[in-house]
Amino acid sequence: MIKDKKLSYYNYFLMLSLALIAGYFITSLFFLNRTWESGRQAEQYGVTVEKTNAIIQYTSQLESAAYSYVITHSAGSKAIYQHKKEALLEYVKRLGDHCSAHHFADDETEVLNNLIYQRISVLDYMMTQNSMSKEIQMEQMSVGNETTKKILNTLKSIRNANNEMRESNQRDAGIANRNAMLLLTVFGGVMMLIVFISFFKMRKEILRSERFLKEINQINLELSSMNENLENFAYVASHDLNEPLRKIRTFGEMIELELNSDQINQKTVVSHIHRMQSAAERMQELLEDLLSYSRISRQFDISEKIDLQDVVETVLGDLEIAIKESNANIQIESLPNSILADAIQMRQLFQNLISNAIKFKKPEVDPVITIKSELVKAETLPFDELAIDHSQMYWKITVADNGIGFDEKYTDKIFAVFQRLHGRSTYEGTGIGLSICKKICENHKGGITAESSEGNGATFIVFLPIN
Repeated sequence: MIKDKKLSYYNYFLMLSLALIAGYFITSLFFLNRTWESGRQAEQYGVTVEKTNAIIQYTSQLESAAYSYVITHSAGSKAIYQHKKEALLEYVKRLGDHCSAHHFADDETEVLNNLIYQRISVLDYMMTQNSMSKEIQMEQMSVGNETTKKILNTLKSIRNANNEMRESNQRDAGIANRNAMLLLTVFGGVMMLIVFISFFKMRKEILRSERFLKEINQINLELSSMNENLENFAYVASHDLNEPLRKIRTFGEMIELELNSDQINQKTVVSHIHRMQSAAERMQELLEDLLSYSRISRQFDISEKIDLQDVVETVLGDLEIAIKESNANIQIESLPNSILADAIQMRQLFQNLISNAIKFKKPEVDPVITIKSELVKAETLPFDELAIDHSQMYWKITVADNGIGFDEKYTDKIFAVFQRLHGRSTYEGTGIGLSICKKICENHKGGITAESSEGNGATFIVFLPIN
């Protein structure tokens, strides 16, 4: 159900993004179109001014050529007049077509066309009259000047009409551009917001994926440890547990043979029974240690903070007899007074480490055990799976002794279930103590390692996260 809601949200988010991009694109096109339209209208006004100026110029030149011909009757003046008349009519036609194409000043161009033809008609009449009194010439020129004024006023009206249309279009374009800019700003702001939301959501998903990856790595590590423990358990089941059973069966058979003989040796029977009892005790010890290891894997509570100083003091009280018998010197320099951990498992951890330090002492040498702690960064840890999160801090707790030590090539072996470096005849125990220490550290998202050399004591290093 939650997954479906996420998909629905992402679909909505995608559709909104596409709609905003489409709106931004359309608005941009509209803005560019209005800008192009404004440029085209400015160009149109320039063409209108150019054509009206040409008409004024040709009208003036036409009048000059006509008046020159009336005075001089020069063939050259007449030729110039004909040329200017054709050019003038052509420009009047072009202006009319231009105004018609852009839908302005249609009435004015019609009036202009009539006035031009009227002006040409007067000039043509003057040029065809060979003998015309000065009074008539002056009268015709006066009429022509009035027509020319009307032509100029009409051209001015055409320009004004074009200018008004240009200004109106520019106002409309300005409003449209402002609206387009506003829309572009809104679209841009919303898109920026979407980008920021996408960034933070993506960052959240990446962090969550990294957290899941860490959890998966931790689970893989635990699975690897469990597989290793299963292999060790299989070894114990096939060898260590089978050995006392084989002894019990063998000595049972020997007792049976002894009882079936004609002369029963009571001492021999009692010896065989004692050895059977010893094997049974060994088997019982192995089974109890297996149950202890199983409980360590399942039962722990790290919801409350504890004082490790108090925990170690309790352990020293439990080991009081062993400490006095070995004349051990326990030195506690510093320990965390507030850490999230299971008090029972911490007691087991330090009891195993301290009792091992006492057990594996040098002959005729009083054991000296030093316990201290310090804060370190995750990146300094010797465990790759713990060193990933560089922001995490860990308590580094060391338990160092002056005992017999061991070769560091056996560091990994000593933390495996039921792995021993010494025979049972030399040192008692099943070899599960350090594997329990390792499991306790893993339960607390930490780790344990050791540094040592033969004859120079051992230092066990525990790493526990401060959180």
